[in-house]
Amino acid sequence: MFQGELQQPVNRLKGIGPGHHKSLSAMGILTIGQLLGHYPVRYEDHQTPRTIIEAAGLLPVNTEAVVVGRESFPWKGKMTLKIIVEDGSARGSLLCYGRNFLADKLQTDSRIYLYGQFQHRFGEWQCAAFEFETYTEQPKKYGTLLPVYPLGGTLNHNVIRKAVSQALREYTAGLNEELPEEIRESYHLSGRKEALRDIHKPANPEKAEKARSYFIYEELFHLQTAVGKNALKLRETTGHRPLELKRELEQKLRGNLPFELTPDQKTVMDEIVRDMESGRPMNRLIQGDVGSGKTLIAFLSALNIIESGKQAALMAPTELLARQHAENAIRFMENQGIRIAFLSGAVQSEGRRILLRELKEGHIDFLIGTHALFTKDVEFKELGLAIIDEQHRFGVSQRQALASKGIRPDLLYMTATPIPRTLAMTAFGDLDVSTIKTMPAGRKAIETHLTREGNEGKVYDFVRRELDQGRQAYFVYPLIEQSEKLDLKDAQSMYEKLKHSFPRNKLGLIHSRIPEDEKDQTMEAFTKGELDILVATSVVEVGVDVPNATIMVIEHGERFGLSALHQLRGRVGRGDQQSYAFLIYSTKLTDEGKQRLKIIMESTDGFKIAEEDLKLRGPGEIAGIRQSGYMKLKIADLVRDTEILVQARNDVKKLLSRDPHLLAPENKVLKDLWQSAPPFSENLIPG
Repeated sequence: MFQGELQQPVNRLKGIGPGHHKSLSAMGILTIGQLLGHYPVRYEDHQTPRTIIEAAGLLPVNTEAVVVGRESFPWKGKMTLKIIVEDGSARGSLLCYGRNFLADKLQTDSRIYLYGQFQHRFGEWQCAAFEFETYTEQPKKYGTLLPVYPLGGTLNHNVIRKAVSQALREYTAGLNEELPEEIRESYHLSGRKEALRDIHKPANPEKAEKARSYFIYEELFHLQTAVGKNALKLRETTGHRPLELKRELEQKLRGNLPFELTPDQKTVMDEIVRDMESGRPMNRLIQGDVGSGKTLIAFLSALNIIESGKQAALMAPTELLARQHAENAIRFMENQGIRIAFLSGAVQSEGRRILLRELKEGHIDFLIGTHALFTKDVEFKELGLAIIDEQHRFGVSQRQALASKGIRPDLLYMTATPIPRTLAMTAFGDLDVSTIKTMPAGRKAIETHLTREGNEGKVYDFVRRELDQGRQAYFVYPLIEQSEKLDLKDAQSMYEKLKHSFPRNKLGLIHSRIPEDEKDQTMEAFTKGELDILVATSVVEVGVDVPNATIMVIEHGERFGLSALHQLRGRVGRGDQQSYAFLIYSTKLTDEGKQRLKIIMESTDGFKIAEEDLKLRGPGEIAGIRQSGYMKLKIADLVRDTEILVQARNDVKKLLSRDPHLLAPENKVLKDLWQSAPPFSENLIPG
């Protein structure tokens, strides 16, 4: 039996009454198997003897002591008990706040084992939070390591410890291993039952650490197995014909460009071509910083598919961005005879009907648009390539809906939010990941400046000088309108104020509540240079290219996430002029806010920023998946345990390359585990 098959309700255990049962349920612990997988976060060391003087107020005291007296002192209008103890090194006082009943248990001359944090105050060593037990030859706690668990509701550590101890005694005798023997032997891992005992009731710190390492590796191994199984499923899909690409249209477009592709662009292009010619559907993610040239690679890929007789589609998250992609595609591709069409929710009636008929009959080669592309009435003659821009802004079902428009088309995802290495191996592990790091020649690094609230005038003066030279600027705010609860500047109010601060300039305003048509008109006016300043919320985080915009002012910069700050900063610096980002921050900074601003100030490397963002936000947010339980690991940590993750990934790749369907006798334990009690779902939610 596997641990996941221990489905007995947790309230079968002694001490788990209705209140504690409800608290455990709220933490997702419903069964005895789940309780055994509720691992300690640390241990209280009741094993290492430490006197009051040895602890010196820095470490918990763990000592044998004698009660030598008692006193009382006033606290909240009542007399409170103080127990005086000695442990051979010093005298100390136990402050019994709310625990005067201890007078009966801690009689003078009583000999006790004592654990607690002492501080030297008012001329004596004092401890208010202490544990004790009467001296015996075989103490229950003294001389042990006590597990400290995550708690919730009515639960305390003693309740969890007792329940886990009973579960270990009564329910683990017949537990199966969950790792292949070859893996366990190669890493000198103990058996699973032994590891469970050692993580919950370790005999010493070394055994506790070894057990933690066991379960961290095991969890990451199973996570990588889930990722590997997903990838295999995609690669084994039938119905995809291998192509022999001529690449003539691609080479013709590259020859007409006024610049060379960067080395990274060339590498990624070759990777895509290999995928298209492989005979299996491509499932590739291109990650690259803002302005690194991902869209051009998408266009070149589309040309190759169209040249082979199939159709291509590109889906973008906003109408504005989709329209810009369509305009650029026309500029690059129309003179090669490529028939391009644009589709969004705004295309209605007769125009939509004609477009859909032309698409179905194969008279449109390249369809570009918004989420309107995956609606039911959109039919292709033969969709060969689906390109999804800013893929994290679409749900999994939306991406799948577009892919379902063809018979196993090649899929190409693009993101300007660099993927941390650990997520590339997990959340995106079923994708082949291509990276564009080298930026086009001539791009200058954006200068980033931090400005304390109250010094906005200096920033505004700098903006005026840039505007006088014919440049344009963004002003971004965290709120659309004023809030009674939050003392923050908002886009609507500041739009009116900025009109007075910049009377000679033309301003526009966009945010999510403005109708789409009006938003598009404003953005188009800014793109054409008819507006000098665009006042906005983070809705411009994913936006169009405006090479003449050289200044990004973000007010209340501490209120934005790292990824948003990096994306907003990337709205400028799209031309050959020097660009600037000003982050104006509040005096009421949280520690996390300070950390975000420090990171964004010190680095323009989107990949480094993404790694830091992972530490702050967690995998689900970064991956764009807010599904409950998504990659919520029990004991492993993707940031801390990166090296173990790499080990596990390599081990799984080697195993699945030899035995993709787990048919070999030595892998029977894995096959049975994934059939009976899968550790993760296909969506990477722990079982």
